Amino acid sequence: MDPYVYPNSEVLINKFNIQDERELITVETQLLIASIVDIEAISNSLDFHHLSSLQTIHHHLFHLIYDWAGEFRTINIYKSEKVLGGLSVTYSKYNHIHTDLDKIFKWSSKISWTLFNPQLAKYFSKLMTDIWRVHPYREGNTRTVSIFMKLFADEKGLMFNEQLLSENASYLRNALVLAAVEEAPEPEYLNKIITEALCLTENKITANEKNISLSKIMTFQITRKNLLRLILNRIKNNYRTVW
Repeated sequence: MDPYVYPNSEVLINKFNIQDERELITVETQLLIASIVDIEAISNSLDFHHLSSLQTIHHHLFHLIYDWAGEFRTINIYKSEKVLGGLSVTYSKYNHIHTDLDKIFKWSSKISWTLFNPQLAKYFSKLMTDIWRVHPYREGNTRTVSIFMKLFADEKGLMFNEQLLSENASYLRNALVLAAVEEAPEPEYLNKIITEALCLTENKITANEKNISLSKIMTFQITRKNLLRLILNRIKNNYRTVW
C-alpha cells in the first residue's frame, strides 16, 4: 500500500486536496516554476558536499503542495520504463537512502570539479546518475537533481546551460534511465547532453536524438544484448537460480 496516494487512486495526497491527476500536474507545474524563479533564496545556504542540500532543494520546490517535501521516501518504489522494455531501474531501498547518498557525496568531495579535469563531463554525468539512481523522494527526483546539478555547477564556477535540460526533459529522463541501469549501463546519451550543457562541445543533440523512444530500439533503447543481460540478472536475483 502506498501511503503517499489517495485510497483507490494513483494521485498523490496534496495540500490542496486535488484528486484529479491532470489538475494536480497543472498546479504542481505552476508552483514549481514559481519556486525555481525564487531558487536564489536557498542557493547560498546549500552544502554541496552533504545530502542535506538535496533535502533543502526538494523542500523549496515542493513544500507548497506536499507535506513530505524534503523528506526521503519511506517506501520502496518501482517505475516501469519504456526504454527498458517495461522494467524499472533498481532504485535504492528506502532504508538505504542515507547511506547511499553519503557514499556519493564523499566520492564527489574527492573530485576536482574544474575545466582542467579532462574527465569533468564524465564525472558530472556520474554524479547526476548516482544521485538520481537513489531516487530519494516519492516524486520530484529528476527535477530536484537537475536543479541540484545547476546550482552545483554554479558553486564550482562552471558554465551550465540548465535550459538545455528543461527543453529536452524527455531525452534527459530516458538518458538517466539508461545510464542508471547498473547491470548494463549505457551512459553515452547522458554524457552527450551534459557535455553540451557544460559548454564543452560544439556538437549539438540532433532532433532525432531528442526522441529516445521504444520505436528506436537499435539507436536509443537499451540494446537487445544488454536488455537480455538485465532480464537474466533480475531473474537470478529474484529466484536465486544457480546458473
